[in-house]
Amino acid sequence: MFKKQYLAIASALILTTTLIPTSSQAATGTKNLQAKYNNIKVIYNGAAVPTTIEPFIVNGTTYIPLRMMADVFSKDVAWDGTKYTITVKDKANSQHANELAARDAQIRSLQNTIDSLNKEISDLKNDKKNNNNNDDDDIQDALDDLEKDLNSEYDDYETLEWDISLSGDEDDIDVEIAIDLDDYKDEFDDLSQSDLENLVENIIKDIWDDNDFEDADIKGEIVDSSDNDEELYDFDGDAGSGDITFDGDEIN
Repeated sequence: MFKKQYLAIASALILTTTLIPTSSQAATGTKNLQAKYNNIKVIYNGAAVPTTIEPFIVNGTTYIPLRMMADVFSKDVAWDGTKYTITVKDKANSQHANELAARDAQIRSLQNTIDSLNKEISDLKNDKKNNNNNDDDDIQDALDDLEKDLNSEYDDYETLEWDISLSGDEDDIDVEIAIDLDDYKDEFDDLSQSDLENLVENIIKDIWDDNDFEDADIKGEIVDSSDNDEELYDFDGDAGSGDITFDGDEIN
């Protein structure tokens, strides 16, 4: 009997009981209790809950170990003997924790993949931009070389001094053929339209003969460089059909 009374008192120290005052009525001291043991069992979902401390009855109230029920409801119980405090916490769900850890790892992996793909996209864009810049530089170099060749070929056409300028790309080229009428008005007036058409036709065909510009559509004009590049004639070349028009009329 003495042993059971001892167990009852020891159990009471780790239980939430109706005998202990609330925090507003907290008190310390020692009380003698008469505990009644009746081989009390706790059944949870049809199964007996094991415990090393036997439940007991004091003044009509049944007391069971807190740790016993904490295990049933997946709680962690800690006893602080210095502060006489019982702390109850939810137990970590190991399966849930593992699932969260696996999901976090998957998220990190996906984020790494996204970062890698974004870097690859950025690198490809930079490469494309650099390639486009290089291509543009190459086209401009080819256009400059062609302009130089045309000026060398036609700068003294019909003994007049012509200045040919090109701009554009491999798809479209603008051509300006300039003549200074302050210096060459009489000689220019002596030229027939056929002479001007031949000049234009030869320049356009020379452009198409260049591999870089064989598919380029051409628009151009003959201007008076002495009068703010006043347009004198205009012309077009359609690369697809090979048709050339001068001042609105097709050149046969």
